Order: sequence, then structure tokens, then C-alpha cells
Amino acid sequence: MGIVLVGAAVAIRLLVKPHEDAHERLHAAEARAQAEIEALGSLPPEQQIQRLRDYLSPDSPVAVRTAAVERLAHLGTPEARALLREALHDYASPVRVRVAEMASRFPREEASALLIDCLLDHDTVVRQTAITALQAMREQRAVATLMELMRDDSDDQTQHMAMGALRAITGQNFHARYTDPPEKRAQVRQQWLKWWAKAKTEYPAQMPRPRHPRLTVPAPNLTLRTLDGETISLRNPPKPLLLNFWGTWCGECQHELPHLTQFHQKYGKQVLVVGVAFDEPEGVQGLRKFCQEKGVSYPQVMGDERIVDVFHLHGVPQTVLIDTQGNIRFWWVGERDFGTLERALQILPSTPPGEAAAR
Repeated sequence: MGIVLVGAAVAIRLLVKPHEDAHERLHAAEARAQAEIEALGSLPPEQQIQRLRDYLSPDSPVAVRTAAVERLAHLGTPEARALLREALHDYASPVRVRVAEMASRFPREEASALLIDCLLDHDTVVRQTAITALQAMREQRAVATLMELMRDDSDDQTQHMAMGALRAITGQNFHARYTDPPEKRAQVRQQWLKWWAKAKTEYPAQMPRPRHPRLTVPAPNLTLRTLDGETISLRNPPKPLLLNFWGTWCGECQHELPHLTQFHQKYGKQVLVVGVAFDEPEGVQGLRKFCQEKGVSYPQVMGDERIVDVFHLHGVPQTVLIDTQGNIRFWWVGERDFGTLERALQILPSTPPGEAAAR
């Protein structure tokens, strides 16, 4: 569970020096909305539902939407649970992760169905959150999908967590430590697969139906200039645009770099990957040197107050994926792995220019 929390954490640090008045107004609005959500308990459930539906609008701040998810989970009516399932269509990772965290408050049948859906979510953090919950539930209907994750997921930590959940649910003791050599872990996976070939008829399977993000918001109306002088319009990128907000001083950001580099190398012709670096102690030259030493070849932008303000950034790493119509389709808070980015690209909708929403 600690790994999941680390994966979702953000390296909090002041990014440049934001306009205090704008941020204070944003914080004040979020605080008022959160207080209103907490005070909804005095209203009849149907009125609470309507108010919470409004708070879950993609135009609401992420902190407000996550607070609405928590309130819905505590409310616990069928209508509230339906809204929670719909919240998995949110583009922002904190909202979707919170839904997975709150799912255990559902009646067991609904909780297991939702969590099994989450096992094949595009986001590795959502997957890992679901694994932890299903392990605690000892949910046998998850065994088939957990086996699929252990076999096919590219993230070593997800494979390891799936193996732990399988041991807890099935009682089998095929075990490898996360620190064991790859050969040892591969050998143990083969033991699981051999066992599963004979045991699969003993476990009722529930087919997952992942709920992918479909709610979007327009990207800020902003043009970025890379260190090489290229300009990029966020509302009209030449191809899907992956913006990674980071800093060379940030350990979590550095841990994420190989995944971004791998993604750029494999999909650079399909997706424009751009780093936006903040608080660089050695300025442009220091950033260039760091990228050269680390083999980071995708374009870089020096972050400034404009970017902090329009994206309401309070820490790094964060990553957004913007489609060619200028809509934010995915927003991940905290580091993400190559698998998360690749799966997001695979489900990224393509909208013909004539069908783009008017802005």
C-alpha cells in the first residue's frame, strides 16, 4: 500500500512565485465548496445527490471533486454509488483514485465488480489501489484478472502486488520478493501459471469492464516556447500533446524520466512530448546539461508564473495529455509509468476537426 501512496504522491514545492491573490482566491473557493459539501449531511439524500452531481462537474476544482466523491461514498445510496461509478470517467487521476479507494464502502457485490473493473484501468495507480482492496476482501472472483495482471502488466510492482493478492486469496504460496533477480520472479510467475491452468475452473470469473476517462475540459489558451524556439499552442497542438511538469531537483521526477523517454522513443511520431521544468537552479544551461546527461531528447520549456497560474500547479511531477482539439483528456498527479501513458494513448479518442466542441 505504501508503494501506491508513493506513486500517487506529489513532490510539493513552490513553483516559481505565483500570483498570491489568484491562488488565494482559488484556495478560498475550494475551501468554501468543501465546507458546503461537508455540511450537506443535513439535507435529504435526493438533495445531496443533486448538489454533489454539480460539484462533480469537470469545471469544478479537483479538490472539490475528490471531496464530493468522499461524501457520496459516505452517503451510500444506490444513486450515490451510481454517481461514484460515473466519476471514474473523470480526466483527473486524483478523482479516479479516490473512487477506487472508496469502493470498499459499497455492498460487497458492487464493490468487487467496481474494483475488478479498476484492475484493467489504464492508470497503474488505480490498478494498484484496486489490488490492495481486493486482497483485503479476499475476493475470489478477482483471481482470473489478477492472474492476467501478473502475466501481462509491464509494471514490476503491479505484478508483485498481484502475486501477493493471489497468495492471500488462494492460499497458494508461490512467492518471490520484489528485490529478487528477474529470473527468480519469472520462475515464480511460471509456477502460478502452471497452477492456474489446472485451478481456473475452481474460481468464478467476473469479466472486468474498465471505465475510461471521457470528461474533458479545454486546455488553457496558452502558447509555449521551447528552449529551441519552437512555439506550441495548447489549444491547437500539431498532434496529441503530452506535457510533463517537472524539475531536475525532484527525485520523483527523475524516477519518472526513463518512462517518459521510453514513451517518446516509441510514440514520438504520434505524440508530442514536452517537458516543462520549474525552479531550475542553474537556469536554461543547467536544464540543457541535465537533459543531455540523462538522454532526455524531447523538447523542454522553462516553467513560469503563467503556466503555474493557468494550470493551478502546486507541485510536481504532474502530466497532462491534450488532444488535437485542445482538450485535456488525462491529468496524472504524481509519477506514472510507461504502461499508464501507453494505455492512455491507446484509448485516446480521435475527434475530426469538424466535430470539435466550440470554445
